[in-house]
Amino acid sequence: MKKITLLVAMLFATLSISQTIKIVEIDADQTSTDDMEFLEIRTQSSNQSLDGYIVVFYNGSNNQSYTTVDLTGFTSDSNGYFIIGSDLFPGADILLGPDNTIQNGADAIAIYSASAANFPNGTPVTSSGLVDAVVYGTSDDDDLELLAGLNQTIQWDENQNGLKDVESLQFDASTNSFCAGTPTPRAANIDCSSACPISLFVVSVTCDMVTSGVDNYTTTLGFTGGGTAPYTFSATQGNVSGDDPSSVAEGEIIITGVNEGTDFSYSLTSENCDISNTINSPSCEPGSTVNTIAELRAGTIGNDYTLNGEAVVTFVQNFRNQKFIEDGTAAILIDDSNGIITSAIVAGDGITGLTGTLDEFGGMMQFRPTMNVSASSTGNAIAAQSVLASDLNANPNDYESEYVRIYEYALIDAAENPTWIVGTEYQMLTQSGSYTFRTSFYDVDYIDANVPTSTTTVVSGIITERNDGDYYITARSLADFADTLGADENTIQDFVMTPNPANTFIQVKGASNSTMSLQIFDILGKQVLKVDNATRVNIQSLTAGMYIVKAVQNGAIVTTKLIVE
Repeated sequence: MKKITLLVAMLFATLSISQTIKIVEIDADQTSTDDMEFLEIRTQSSNQSLDGYIVVFYNGSNNQSYTTVDLTGFTSDSNGYFIIGSDLFPGADILLGPDNTIQNGADAIAIYSASAANFPNGTPVTSSGLVDAVVYGTSDDDDLELLAGLNQTIQWDENQNGLKDVESLQFDASTNSFCAGTPTPRAANIDCSSACPISLFVVSVTCDMVTSGVDNYTTTLGFTGGGTAPYTFSATQGNVSGDDPSSVAEGEIIITGVNEGTDFSYSLTSENCDISNTINSPSCEPGSTVNTIAELRAGTIGNDYTLNGEAVVTFVQNFRNQKFIEDGTAAILIDDSNGIITSAIVAGDGITGLTGTLDEFGGMMQFRPTMNVSASSTGNAIAAQSVLASDLNANPNDYESEYVRIYEYALIDAAENPTWIVGTEYQMLTQSGSYTFRTSFYDVDYIDANVPTSTTTVVSGIITERNDGDYYITARSLADFADTLGADENTIQDFVMTPNPANTFIQVKGASNSTMSLQIFDILGKQVLKVDNATRVNIQSLTAGMYIVKAVQNGAIVTTKLIVE
C-alpha cells in the first residue's frame, strides 16, 4: 500500500500544483454493447472531498451536454481515484446506467467547479468554471467547436491503435498527453512515451468511377507520428503507394485497384505497434439524376443522386471540407468530411455533375459527395436573397442553406458576449421580429472582433439548422455586416430621440423641422404604437422593456433602440 501511495504522489508531482482534480482515463467504446464504459478521475490527495465539483458529458453532434453528474458528497479513494461507470463496471463509485452511457466521439467530458443545477441537459459548451476537460473521439474528425469551447487544442483518439473496442484513453503526466492502451482502472496508467507513437486513420474511401458495372475504389489512410520507428504496412487487396511512415512524420498511404464489392484489411506493425482495420467497399452504383437543388432536396434520405444542373458555391470552410451551394431553386450543404472533393473550389465557382448521397444531420439536409468534382465556371456573382426576419420565422425550411440578407435594421444583443465567440448564439431584434445569429463558422475573420452595437446594422449570412428545428443565420465574413439598407433608403440627418431610457414620453427631431412618422415595435416584431406628425410621443402605454423605433421624415429613415423603464 505504501508503494502505491508513493507512486500516486510521484505522479501528481508532475501535475500543475493548482489542479487538484483531473480526468485521467476514458473508456467510451467496447466490443458489441458498450456496458463497461468508465471515466476515471484522480485527485491530488487521497480521500479528497469532491464537494462543489460536477462532471459534464458533451455530445459532439450538437455540442451540448447530455449528462451531468454531481460529485458533492463523494470523496476519492485512498489512492486518489474516483470512477464513474456503467452499471456493470465493477466497483464504480457512481453508476450511469446499463449501457451506452458515455458517447464514443467526437465528444467531450469536462469537470467544473459549479452547481449541477446550472448544467441541465442541453447546456451549450462553456469554459466558465472549467477545471479540466478532454475532447476525444474514435478516429473522428476534430470537433472544433468543442475544442474552442473547452480551451483545448487536441482531440485525443481512443482508436489510435485501431483497437478502440479493447483499449482506453489514458493520461500520462510525464508527457502531459493521452494515449491508448489496455484499461487500467484504479491503477497507474501506461507510459505514453513507450506506447505506439503513430496514429493511423481513414481519410477517404472513394469510387474511381460510378457505373452500372464493377468499378474500382481507392482508400486513403492518413497518419501522424511517423518517422519514429521502422514500420511495416500491408493490405490484403490492391496496390499500396503514398508516403512511408518509417521516414515521414505525417502523410498518406493510398490503396488503389480494389474491386467494388470486395472488402479488405490492412495492418501497420512495429516493435510497439500492431494496428489493423477492415475497409468495407463503397457502393459505386449510379443514383438518380436531378436537375435542380429543389429536386435534390425533395429526394429520399440515404439515396444517391447526381445533380446535372450548375450550382454556385456561396461559402467554403475547412471544417469537414464543407461547401454551401445554391441555384435558382434552393440551396444545400455539401458535407465532405472524407475529403472526396480534392479540387480547389472557392466561393463564386459553379459546380456541375455533383454526385453523392442525400443525408441529414440535426434536421439539416446535406449532400455527401462520392466523387471528386471540379469547377464548371468561376467568378459567378453571389447575390443574397433579401428577406425579413418574419419571413425566416414563418417558413424556416424554405431558406435552409441559402445566402440571405435580412433587409431591415437589426439590433444585436451583445450584453453577455461583446465579442464574437465561436459556437455562441446572439439574439437580433428587427422591426419584423427577433432572430438568432450563431457563430457556426470557425475560421471567419470576425471571430474575436466586437459585436456591432449600432441599431443600423444589416446582417447577411447562411441559414443553418440544428437540433431538428432550431434555425440560425451566420455571416460568412465581416463584409456580411453593413450599416445601410441600400441606396434607396436615406438616413434622417442629425436624428435625436430623448430621453432614452424613458418612461412617460419621448421627443424626436432631425435637421429638418418637419414632423416625423413613428412606429414602435416590441421584441417580437409586433407594432405596439404608431404616431404620425410626431415631435413628442406619449409612451405610458408601453410596458418596461426594449423596443425598436422606426422614424420616417421626408422619405429618410432611422431605426433605433428604445428602453422603456
